[in-house]
Amino acid sequence: MKIRHLGHSCVEILGKHHILIDPDFTRPPLPEVEFICVSHAHKDHIGQIASVPTGLILAAPDVCEIAHKMGIPTSRLKPVKAGEQIENIKILPGFSVVKDPRHTIFNLLLRFRLPDPGGTPLSFLIQDEADLLHIGDAHEAPLPVRPDILCLPWRTSPVGSKGYKSTLIQTAKQFDAPYILPIHFDLPGTEASPLEISEYISATVLIGENWHNFDNKKGVLMNG
Repeated sequence: MKIRHLGHSCVEILGKHHILIDPDFTRPPLPEVEFICVSHAHKDHIGQIASVPTGLILAAPDVCEIAHKMGIPTSRLKPVKAGEQIENIKILPGFSVVKDPRHTIFNLLLRFRLPDPGGTPLSFLIQDEADLLHIGDAHEAPLPVRPDILCLPWRTSPVGSKGYKSTLIQTAKQFDAPYILPIHFDLPGTEASPLEISEYISATVLIGENWHNFDNKKGVLMNG
């Protein structure tokens, strides 16, 4: 199994299946994607879904409707809900903020517009040589799972950034994953250094654009 961050919240996984999570990226995935998991429908999580020509899309029903409006045929859409399992992908409740008034204020302050429709958020647990948890851009996620790899949405908040990062660190400690894959840190306007994470937790932080390889729950060749 190997994983890599493709920019924003997008993660590519090659293992039992070729999986892409949150298809808005700054570097393109490899061809022949089999499954595309979408945590919610904000543009920085779904924006380039139409540019990926293959893959069954797993998302909440209302997010599937948004993807269809973006040009995805219904034959590629698989509406799912928390509690379902598709191959080695376990669908869990999501906690990305999609309707909170604070999110509206954030968008108005930073992007000078109302937020995109978010739909129903989901989280995804990929069960492979190492179990990977993707929680979208949620800063809190009360889920009873213990992943080997946590995709942590590390970023700077325009308001109360210190408290926001403190909450993210508590979330990382809650899951107690031995590996952290930082995501969301490169989004314009909320950039943050993923190197900061190592100052607060003892987990191995997976840095860089290249592949990180895992075998039997352990990283075997970092950044290879």
